[in-house]
Amino acid sequence: MKQAEIIEALRAKLAVPGGRHLYGVLGGFQVLESFAATLQQASTLDGTPFPAQTSVNQGILDAIPDDEFKRLVEDEARRPEPTAAHVGQAFEHFLRGQLRGKGLVVLSHLELVFAYQLELSLLRSLAADDDRIILLLPGKRDHGRVVLFPDYDGGSYALPTNLIADNHLWELG
Repeated sequence: MKQAEIIEALRAKLAVPGGRHLYGVLGGFQVLESFAATLQQASTLDGTPFPAQTSVNQGILDAIPDDEFKRLVEDEARRPEPTAAHVGQAFEHFLRGQLRGKGLVVLSHLELVFAYQLELSLLRSLAADDDRIILLLPGKRDHGRVVLFPDYDGGSYALPTNLIADNHLWELG
């Protein structure tokens, strides 16, 4: 789809007052950056401007104090589970902080979420009623599933099929 078509679809979906409000936009990194810039110039049906994208990676890193992060990195090779758990807690803290009273957030750069295989259901459960999330995801549809980071040599990730409703997920083309 074209950027303008996706923005119009988002505007219509965001006008619905209740229910689940988790949306996803798929594309390559550069295409997603262009889309984020275009989206920020648009506004919702009530005239509210779309917010700038927020990096989830940076939010997670900011939620972990530097001395704690250093210790986690040093211990990660021996004990990866505590590091993953800590990153998961930082993700939840960041996400809840972003949604609190803001209404709509645009999240990008979720590499740490996937690298640490964090639970994604939190996104779905928190994106309801007045808390709305648009995810900018580097990926594409492939044989009925959504593949993230398709060009990464170390493998790719499949987006859980029940995370984002099919009519809430668009691919830039």
